Amino acid sequence: GELKASPSMTSLSSAASSSSNKDKPVSERRGILLLAAACFFLWFLYTPKLLHRAGVIEKDPYEEFLESTVYPSLERGLARINANYTNTEHETDQASRPGYKLKKRGAVAKYPIVMVPGFVTSGLELWEGEDCAKKHFRQRFWGSVSMARTFFADRECWRRHLSLDPYTGGDPPSVRLRSAQGFEAADYFMATYWVWSKLIENFADVGYDGSLMTMMSYDWRLGYPILEQRDGYFTKLQYTIEANVRSRGEKVVLISHSMGGTVVMYFLAWVTADVKDGGGGGGKDWVEKHIHSFVNIAGTLLGVPKSVPALLSGELKDTAALLSQLGELLERYFGKRLRKNLWNTWGSLFGMLPKGGDHVWGVGADLCREDEIVNGLSCIKRTEVPPGKVEAPAPMVYWNESSNECPSHTTASPGAGTGGSKALPAVPESEEQSLDPPPSSVAWSPDETINYLLKYGGGYGPTLSSSRLYSFDNRMHRRPPKEQWHNPIATPLPKAPSMKIYCMYGTGIATERAYFYKNVCGKAESGDNISTCDSSPTDPQFALDSSAQDIDFNITHGVKFSDGDGSVPLLSLGYMCEHWKKGGRHNPSGIKVVTREHHSIEEFTLNDPGRGGPHSGEHVDILGHLHVMEDIIKIATDFEADSVDDQIVSDLKRIVRDIDNHPMGGVHGASKNR
Repeated sequence: GELKASPSMTSLSSAASSSSNKDKPVSERRGILLLAAACFFLWFLYTPKLLHRAGVIEKDPYEEFLESTVYPSLERGLARINANYTNTEHETDQASRPGYKLKKRGAVAKYPIVMVPGFVTSGLELWEGEDCAKKHFRQRFWGSVSMARTFFADRECWRRHLSLDPYTGGDPPSVRLRSAQGFEAADYFMATYWVWSKLIENFADVGYDGSLMTMMSYDWRLGYPILEQRDGYFTKLQYTIEANVRSRGEKVVLISHSMGGTVVMYFLAWVTADVKDGGGGGGKDWVEKHIHSFVNIAGTLLGVPKSVPALLSGELKDTAALLSQLGELLERYFGKRLRKNLWNTWGSLFGMLPKGGDHVWGVGADLCREDEIVNGLSCIKRTEVPPGKVEAPAPMVYWNESSNECPSHTTASPGAGTGGSKALPAVPESEEQSLDPPPSSVAWSPDETINYLLKYGGGYGPTLSSSRLYSFDNRMHRRPPKEQWHNPIATPLPKAPSMKIYCMYGTGIATERAYFYKNVCGKAESGDNISTCDSSPTDPQFALDSSAQDIDFNITHGVKFSDGDGSVPLLSLGYMCEHWKKGGRHNPSGIKVVTREHHSIEEFTLNDPGRGGPHSGEHVDILGHLHVMEDIIKIATDFEADSVDDQIVSDLKRIVRDIDNHPMGGVHGASKNR
């Protein structure tokens, strides 16, 4: 027989079930509902992704949504937050702003202003790219929040697009990055890190606006000659200055920051040179007619030593000092080989190599006190020098063993490049050769260091465009060739007797000056995960010796430090400015030069956390230094401009004197001899 439930039993069962459901806790029932909702959400989220991977639909709709909507909204949101924050700060700190104070005292806009930003602080936008980057069309590939995401999402795509063609110095095939334009190009970096914004705001206080100010941003990766060849940058700068003079009836105040100072020096030589010599053909009196003042803020006039380890081994002080675990992670994801190969395609870095060689940097006057002389990378008392001892140049690179113990290696093979054989043109077979071995000494002088970097070319050898753009021959010629225009030791100031030059910078911050190295030969990290078809230069055979430590001699993590602004040593910031004051061949028309130093005072401020405060002399913070902004506004408005005079708080005068009196000859010796 079949057992059938009676009506009474069915009724009892239903009642029990109903009672059981009612007895369940609310939190348990809510958990079941949330779990069901989560499952539905995951199904809803991943079904399109699975369809995309299966080839059913062409694009991942969520990725497309993030790229087209979320990330741009995030960028705009950060900008709005920053704007609101700035507006609040504007109201709170208005009375303390130099521009507002000077306006109250009668300062008004007078001379048109043209600003030339520095290295890496201008945004770069994508105008043409490979398939992996086309979604970023006309968006910032450098200098935005989305830049970081692009880097971590597809490192190789990011690297190929930031690289230049190593053999032409211009764009790789099918890739075009161009500088962002307008004040937005360099007022902020990554939406919240201010660069020029404070100075622009203070200019606005005294009446300046877009009709009286121009930001002349540029692609800071390019070598200076390529800036004109590819983008016509110096022609545009010339016409912009001329237009300002014509429309306003006043000469221009030209303001630069960091590498922008070297760009301006190149421009002054270019614009006055004949067209047949590669110049702009403006004539010898063009500068006198068009430029009232050149304000050089934290300028890299004699280069920066930190470009040496970047080009030699793809390293910076910051990467060498990282904790071992983090350093290993960095090397595995974006190791020295990748960094070196990328940076060696940037012609601008070669243009920032130290200028003056053994005659200036080799004297080592900025490394020792007045009663001492340099001995390697340390100092000894002059009274302790043995009779007849020949003083050797202070090294730029110091080795813990001979630097040429690694086997010789060749340049990149045909098809080599930063992105593999498809990305860059091949090396001509006739130019493929073994690289010259490095100097055998344990102490590379500045001259030896620069000469090797030019021949080594980051492993590309003499075929590398960047190393062919510049000459580091310091001898002066009656008509300096364009390869020397970046070098103020070999290229005199223009004939502009009424123009003024102001050198403004911070001091009192430990700054990279020389380096300790070691051989790694075949032991370099190989975790870059480079495609096997990539035949770009191999791992660097050298590495910073971070074990070198001597606090008494300012040596930390393999880096020797001297005075400076944290990025540019005092020698590069101020030496030429002081030397120009003497007139002579380097300043033939006697241009007035003013040096304004500011000892850095770091302080925390609630309305600007993460920065050094209103009296910081750090390399970028100097653009927001209260006294620097006040001085620049006085110059631009011609209000109490005579009060902007020499202010030297460092040991600069003694350093200049010791270099110029040294047997190696200083600038005069460098400009006479190779």
